[in-house]
Amino acid sequence: MKKKLCMLVLALCMTASVTACTNKEDTKSSTEAKNEDTKEESGKEDNEENKEESSEEVTEDTRIVSVAADEMDQYIKLGEYKGIDAQEDVQEVTDSDVDTQIQMNLAQNPVEVTDKNAEVKSGDVVNIDYEGKKDGVAFDGGTAEGFDLTIGSGTFIDGFEDGLIGAKKGETRDLNLTFPEGYQAEDLAGQDVVFTVTVNAIKTTPELTEEWVKENTEYDSVEKYKDGVRKDLEETNRETAKNTVMGNLWTTIMDSCEVIEYPQEDVDQAMKLFEDNLNKYAQQQNVEPDEFLESQGMTREQFDEQSKDYAEYTVKQNLVVQAIMDAEKFTLVDEKSEEAKKELTANYGVDDISDLVKEFGQETVNQSIALTRVSDFILDNAKVESSIKTDDDKQGFDADAVENEEDDSDLETEGAAE
Repeated sequence: MKKKLCMLVLALCMTASVTACTNKEDTKSSTEAKNEDTKEESGKEDNEENKEESSEEVTEDTRIVSVAADEMDQYIKLGEYKGIDAQEDVQEVTDSDVDTQIQMNLAQNPVEVTDKNAEVKSGDVVNIDYEGKKDGVAFDGGTAEGFDLTIGSGTFIDGFEDGLIGAKKGETRDLNLTFPEGYQAEDLAGQDVVFTVTVNAIKTTPELTEEWVKENTEYDSVEKYKDGVRKDLEETNRETAKNTVMGNLWTTIMDSCEVIEYPQEDVDQAMKLFEDNLNKYAQQQNVEPDEFLESQGMTREQFDEQSKDYAEYTVKQNLVVQAIMDAEKFTLVDEKSEEAKKELTANYGVDDISDLVKEFGQETVNQSIALTRVSDFILDNAKVESSIKTDDDKQGFDADAVENEEDDSDLETEGAAE
């Protein structure tokens, strides 16, 4: 299923400046973990009960702003949102792109080397045990067993990975190294240490063969596998182009709308969410909020300024979305909104919309449903001209060809989901 822009992306991230902002995969993982905890503590029956309670909170008259429908024109002046011109450039997938992706796939599935005389080389994955000592005493965080390390990845300090090149399985080496001056652990910064490392296993990137394809993919031949990789890349490029178009459309719409007055209740609530996120990230790091900000190179004054900017943008977006819903007589329980809920649950890897409600709150989820609903409507009513963008900037097929191809892809995806 195609991933769409949704409010969760904005509401769940403090800002790009705060590096603890989570991405989709992090959101999915934390949500799944929380769901498992809930199931273990409450049992399946209680979980189903919670789902029903959460679902009942979205009704026909649910609004994502505190402003009543007959008062909206006191707060927002809505600009054009239908029939907007947009250009969609879909990047061409080349043979080189396919080869590169396949090599990445192969590298992510290394196979253990059985030759006892094989030596570690750059690009190999080695499974190692290691212990780091300073002045003959093991230091915190410097010991591990069964650790998989890709040689050449730059995961460890300079000299560690290079020091294992040429080693054989079962070999133990002492690596005399020096931590960089700016190392985060002050007691180790600039210090000489010795890492004793044992190579337990050597894994290398496999070759692309018929046998590998059959054992590791859904395809039964190299040729079909390459075709599948190409189709996946083409789908990704179409999705990237579509998201870019949607982002450009929203920028145009937001710029054409004017906020007459920000409803203070909504601004306060958005700023509270921003502050709550800060507290959550600080708690995860086991530090005070101001200490967390300092670790991110941000002062409290800068944070407060970003909080205000975030709140005003969020409230303006919600006002625009709600105004469009009012004008088009959309609700959060109509057919298209129900489809938006399914998109959200699929994109975030949860079983039910109530799982997202438990994780992020009903209001944030309602905003996400509304934004997805309205975004789909805006895109459906935009005048989008599509073309293929090649490396030499030559343009390819027309909009109808892209649309037809995407329609076919949607049908295949929906059929597979069923």
